[in-house]
Amino acid sequence: MKKNILFIGNFVNDVILIHTDLKLGRERSFTDFMSPDNQKELAKQPTQKVIKADALGGSVTYGSLAAHYFGDTNSFIVTKMGNDINQEFESLIKSKLINKEGDEGSIDLSYSNIDDKSNTKNTSYYLNYYNNKKNRTLSLMEKGFNIEAKNCIKCIEGVRPNALLFVPVSGEFDESLVTETLDHIKKMNKKTNKPFVDHNEQEQNLPYNPVIAFDVQGFLRCFNGSRVTTRPMHIMIQKLVNIKISLNDMDDIVTVVKAEYGEAAAIMGEHDPATCAKLLRQNFGFTIVAVTMGGDGLFLSSSITGEIYIPTFKPEKVSDETGCGDTFLTCTVLEILNLLNDPSHQLFNNVNSSNTIHNQNNYEKDILLKRNIKREELIHCLQVGSSGASFLVEQMGPKGFANRDTIIDRVKNGKQQIKQQYLQFNNPIIAKFEPEQARNVPSLNSNTEKQKVFKSTTHYK
Repeated sequence: MKKNILFIGNFVNDVILIHTDLKLGRERSFTDFMSPDNQKELAKQPTQKVIKADALGGSVTYGSLAAHYFGDTNSFIVTKMGNDINQEFESLIKSKLINKEGDEGSIDLSYSNIDDKSNTKNTSYYLNYYNNKKNRTLSLMEKGFNIEAKNCIKCIEGVRPNALLFVPVSGEFDESLVTETLDHIKKMNKKTNKPFVDHNEQEQNLPYNPVIAFDVQGFLRCFNGSRVTTRPMHIMIQKLVNIKISLNDMDDIVTVVKAEYGEAAAIMGEHDPATCAKLLRQNFGFTIVAVTMGGDGLFLSSSITGEIYIPTFKPEKVSDETGCGDTFLTCTVLEILNLLNDPSHQLFNNVNSSNTIHNQNNYEKDILLKRNIKREELIHCLQVGSSGASFLVEQMGPKGFANRDTIIDRVKNGKQQIKQQYLQFNNPIIAKFEPEQARNVPSLNSNTEKQKVFKSTTHYK
């Protein structure tokens, strides 16, 4: 049976400018060096030293296409867009729409809105690459439309997707949409009296416990004209606290958070990536946190793994890294859904089942333990995400996707690109996870966990 997943976010008209001979030191800001007007002029009339390309972008683009090629997945998208969408929309998205009979295609836009009457344009970013493509600066040229929660709720009621991926790119919604959506799920579940749901079952009288995934970048970004900046730490922390409050009493839901290392450090302070991942998980109650470092790999943090360094897989070549994070998150979530769908990881209404331990406090709020998820199984899911991203970089634009079998073959047989400097931050949980461990994990304080900062590269080479 196909999985149904929901993406919430806007499509983006990406304008890619590769400045082949531009080299800037760290002390020089690209946005100070080149104004938005200059960027627009280069986009209209590229020079020999500037290569220009247009592409359809946004997390909903890369995520839905990654899911399409991964296989056995329908992607529902909640978005709002105008009529100036990039022409690739026709070939990449519309060509894969589910028809009325539902037997073709894998993408559904029936819960989206198209506004072709207003003068509002679609979200548009200029992606400027320089320093031999090792550095990238974003400029927001069009903010796009805002997204309302009502269409998310309609999709949830009508489809009951197995996973919800909140992936804003330009402030098209904030955490209030997330909290409103989560609160509605809790209201839905109050109407039922059965404690658990099998992800294969879609009967409306069963509780609804989808995987909830977030990409931090869209919540962290704020804008000063075209300049993309980050929100102050205290504001971002409050946003995550608001989400945490809405997740209270949703103990049977797996949550997945992805943050690039720089983003995680902007929220949690100047720590090494493993500590950032740990702080995000323990302070805000997320199940799984992945702090990514581009081609350097990522750190996974969970109650059953501790903090584990996961390297990238070597691609055949590196052409374009745009959308890697979206592809990683999507493939990771899809493999987690495959894992949760395994009979050995179902939640049962059976007090004698080893998966349902009502009298042991440490298991009551740890969904990974209740699901009997093994450490190696969870690590595998993150490796699938990393492998999926390694195929994307091999081609320009949203084209280098692979199916699940090909992705897993690279997990099993591909070459890992281990960066030795990160191994010192591993803090794995290797022994059996005992009840006392879950009760006695200390709450972290950013002032006592400060360690050396490692600046991550953002490229695979």
